[in-house]
Amino acid sequence: MSSGRGLSGGVGRCYSFFAEFKECMKTESHITQEDGTKVWKNNCWQVREDYFECLHAKKEWAMVRRVNEEEKRQAEIAALEK
Repeated sequence: MSSGRGLSGGVGRCYSFFAEFKECMKTESHITQEDGTKVWKNNCWQVREDYFECLHAKKEWAMVRRVNEEEKRQAEIAALEK
């Protein structure tokens, strides 16, 4: 939560990422290129990515799925070799 309070009343687990993103956005601006696309002037997109990963853990869960699939594949290969 952006309030900084977690579910149990302490500091939220992603608040430090949010605070860093908020500070970065204070100096952030967009540059419009010739083709009309907008590009971030600073590197706030990297900080934003860290904040969103903390909130949603999509990369973490994708890695867990890949590890589980590989373990299953190796177990199947080992079962066939016996």
